[in-house]
Amino acid sequence: MTNPITPPPPHLLKKFSAQARDESNKRNGAGYLKTFAILCIEWSMNSQPTPNDRQIRSSDITPPEELVQQWLCSDDYQWGPLEQTSITITANRLQNVATRAAQWGADQELEACCQELPGLANLLRDERRPKPPSLKEQALGVLGRFNTNAHTRADEMTQDFDLIRRALEALDD
Repeated sequence: MTNPITPPPPHLLKKFSAQARDESNKRNGAGYLKTFAILCIEWSMNSQPTPNDRQIRSSDITPPEELVQQWLCSDDYQWGPLEQTSITITANRLQNVATRAAQWGADQELEACCQELPGLANLLRDERRPKPPSLKEQALGVLGRFNTNAHTRADEMTQDFDLIRRALEALDD
């Protein structure tokens, strides 16, 4: 089973942000997020070596502007809604865009591979996109972190308590 797609590390996010800002300034402030997303996609695709020399090039993958805006404006509880009239780009929002861009780029790569190998498409998808852990598995992992005192942020603890509560509510009486 493979590891899930991860976004670039923080030091690269800062570098990508600076590059996107420079590109955006050249276009009078336009295209920052799209450039940032493309850099994250390129990193994701180039950091996962594959023996297939017919791999699609990351430069061939550009997310539609609407999709990048959707990533930025998502209503995920972790980042909160974004007012359309006042765009504040925080580190959390950039992390959200980076994560989604990396996942989107990897999904494009996977679909290109599935088209090349139609007989193995289901196997490829199952291996490259494993099912997420069950609620029970997640809750057990959270309890394991409590035992090792691995929590460093209050919001992380709140999310963990919510996950344990949902797992317990899902149990039969």
